[in-house]
Amino acid sequence: MPRVTISEPGKTPQPYRFKLGRKVIHIGRGSDNDIVVECGSASTKHCTMERVDGGYILRDRGSTNGIKQDDTLMEVIDLFDGMEVYIGDVPFKFQLSDEEIEHLADEEFTTHQKKKLPPPKQEEEEHHPSTSSPRASHVNRSQPTVQESGGALKTLVVFLLVLVAIFAGMTIRHSMRTGDFLPTKLMGGTKSDASDKTPSTKETPDPPADEPGTPAE
Repeated sequence: MPRVTISEPGKTPQPYRFKLGRKVIHIGRGSDNDIVVECGSASTKHCTMERVDGGYILRDRGSTNGIKQDDTLMEVIDLFDGMEVYIGDVPFKFQLSDEEIEHLADEEFTTHQKKKLPPPKQEEEEHHPSTSSPRASHVNRSQPTVQESGGALKTLVVFLLVLVAIFAGMTIRHSMRTGDFLPTKLMGGTKSDASDKTPSTKETPDPPADEPGTPAE
């Protein structure tokens, strides 16, 4: 009979024996398991030990802390005589008698060993949405500012174009009425006005010369 020894923390190692023909042995914290592991690191239905051609395997059943071999999380572990693995944090030792080893040697064993794959990247992003949210919100907040500045610039350009159009219309209308080019007239008028406003300088007559003084007697 295969022998399984469970060493729970603070308790005496507990051996279990099963018939070689037993196909599946359920292991976990729940009381309905074939091997009950009373430890917080074990899940209710943690794993199963299964009889396959040529030997046994230990298969994880979606437990929280998994099954480990050499500190590596595994989905399936091939069990061999004298091998020790971990169910959560609980040591699990598998042993076979010499007769059982000889019996299993007559069968062809195919490895089922399989590492536990890491969770998909998409699930990790769903658990950590705050990583990209602040950056996205910052972009959303800054975008309206750029749009507002662009709108103000457009308004200023339109206003300047309207002023140019008004001035051009006034120039054309003035030229049609008087025959003068309004900008030239404005520039000339400004110059003449400036010259008119220049104060004239008048010559001031020299003051009369002092009469020679009369010598004192």
